[in-house]
This record gives sequence, structure tokens and C-alpha cells, in this order.
Amino acid sequence: MRVVILLLVAIGIGSWYWNRQNSIDEESVTRFYDTATEHVLNGRGKELCAMLTKDFTRTGINSTSQGRLQENFNKDESCDKYNKMFESLAQAGRQGGISTNYQVTIEHIEIGKDRKSAEVKVATNISMAVGPIGRIAETRDKSSETLVIRNGKLLLQKSEGSAITRTIGDRF
Repeated sequence: MRVVILLLVAIGIGSWYWNRQNSIDEESVTRFYDTATEHVLNGRGKELCAMLTKDFTRTGINSTSQGRLQENFNKDESCDKYNKMFESLAQAGRQGGISTNYQVTIEHIEIGKDRKSAEVKVATNISMAVGPIGRIAETRDKSSETLVIRNGKLLLQKSEGSAITRTIGDRF
């Protein structure tokens, strides 16, 4: 009898743990974006790339002083873009003391009924500055993103949005 009770308790704990690891809640979404922000601020392209699903897509429009650019990226293209950006920032930092500020604001979270996905509306702001010159570039983005659970891991599957990028010659 004692063995049966212990077995039932173990099954109960195992089920709770399995469900907890394979479902999304607001806390896990917030942790996801906190982790992504940490990776961005520390130039960890590989870790940031690992947060994307294999079928990840990013679509959007980026408005610059040169016009509106349509952006369409898959996972490989996004990872390549991350790596080049972090490499450029590291090189600029070594040469002239560039500083980067990155902020994410979660505006709305809608958890799927099955708790396996979430639609998240986020606003991001990244700006770069050089010592006495001050701010040299800034991008503000508003996106609607889809997060999914795959093998117990929360991943970004899709991002759709629009951005405005301003550089030193533009008005801030």
C-alpha cells in the first residue's frame, strides 16, 4: 500500500512538472524577453539565435531617411544579421567607446487556449551613442510576435512589425 501511495505521489509530481515545463504563462514570457535583452546587451548572437524556432520568420517595414524598406528574414538570415551587428558594435566599441542602450516593453500578452503559444505585442528601442557626440543612431520598433513551446523550451516563431530608424543626420 505504501509503495502505491509513493508511486501516485511521484506520478502527480511528474505530471505537474511536465505540464509546467510545457506550458506558457505571463511570467515565462517576461523571462523570455528579459533573457533576450541580456543577450542583446552582452552581444551574444549565438544565444539569441538559439531562442528562435527553425521556421522563424521576421517581416516588417523599416522607415529610414532614405525611404521605407521591406524586411523579410528567416532564422539563418536573422542569425547572420545578429552576428554582424554584434561584431560591428564590438569593433566600434574598441575604437571609439560606443555605448548601446536597448529596452523592450511588453505591451500585451495573449496566451493561447492550449497554453502552448502566446501572441505578444512588444515595443523595442535601441540607441547608440559615442562619447562627446552623443546619440548617433536609434531604432524604435513595434512588433507582434508569436512565442511557442518546443520540447519544453520557449522560442520565438514569428515577428511582424514596423520600425523607424534615425541616424546622426536625422532629427531625433
